Amino acid sequence: TVCCLISSSWKMGKKSRVKTQKSGTGATATVSPKEMLNLISELLQKCSSPTPGPGKEWEEYVQIRSLVEKIRKKQKGLSVVFDGKRDDYFPELIKWATENGASTEGFEIANFEEEGFGLKATREIKAEELFLWVPRKLLMTVESAKNSVLGSLYSQDRILQAMGNITLAFHLLCERANPNSFWLPYIQTLPSEYDTPLYFEEDEVQYLQSTQAIHDVFSQYKNTARQYAYFYKVIQVSILNAIYSI
Repeated sequence: TVCCLISSSWKMGKKSRVKTQKSGTGATATVSPKEMLNLISELLQKCSSPTPGPGKEWEEYVQIRSLVEKIRKKQKGLSVVFDGKRDDYFPELIKWATENGASTEGFEIANFEEEGFGLKATREIKAEELFLWVPRKLLMTVESAKNSVLGSLYSQDRILQAMGNITLAFHLLCERANPNSFWLPYIQTLPSEYDTPLYFEEDEVQYLQSTQAIHDVFSQYKNTARQYAYFYKVIQVSILNAIYSI
C-alpha cells in the first residue's frame, strides 16, 4: 500500500518542468535498487551530521545538493503529472466543491498576475459576512491520512505521528498517484512548482550569502533532504516486509 510513494517525483532543489507521464499511469523508469539505496544512505549520513562550523556551511550545502541532483536524475520519469495547465481544472474543482457542500457563489477564481491565482469577489461582500465555507470532508487532514493507505505506516512510525506536515505531504503524494482519489479535482489544480528557496538553483542561492536568510536556507534544504532519505528507507523496508509476508 505504500508503493505509490516511490513513484512520486523528487522535486527538491530544482523546478520540475518536464512532463514525464500521464495521470494514473505507473512508473516506467528503471532504477537500480542497490545504487539508489547507496545514494540514499550517503545522503542520510551527510544530512545527519552535526552543523558544520562557520564558513563550512556552503561546502556542506553543495555536497548535499550534488547527492540530491544524482537522485533526481536516477528518478527522472517517475513523476505523476497531469495534462494541460492547472487552471484547466478549475471548473472541475468548482463543480466538485459545490457537489460536496462548499460555497462557490459570490466569487470566482482569477489570475492576479505576479500574485498568482486567487479569489475575486463578484458581488459586494459586507463586513463580517460569511461567504466562504468548506466542509471538513473536503479537507486533507492527519485524520484522513490515518484512514488512508498510510494508516499502517503511520501507526508504526513515530516521526509521522509527531510531524503532521510530513504526514500530510505523504497523504498528498499517495492521493496524487491514485487516479480514483476523492481529492483529485483539488490536487489537479495545485501548483507544479514554487518560488521558495528550496527550489532555487545553486547560483540563485549564492546571491543569499552574506544575508541573514542563508542559514535558514541551508537548514531547510538539509532537513528536507534528511527527511526524504529517512522515509525512502522506511518505505523500502515496508515494501520488502510486505513482499516476504505474502
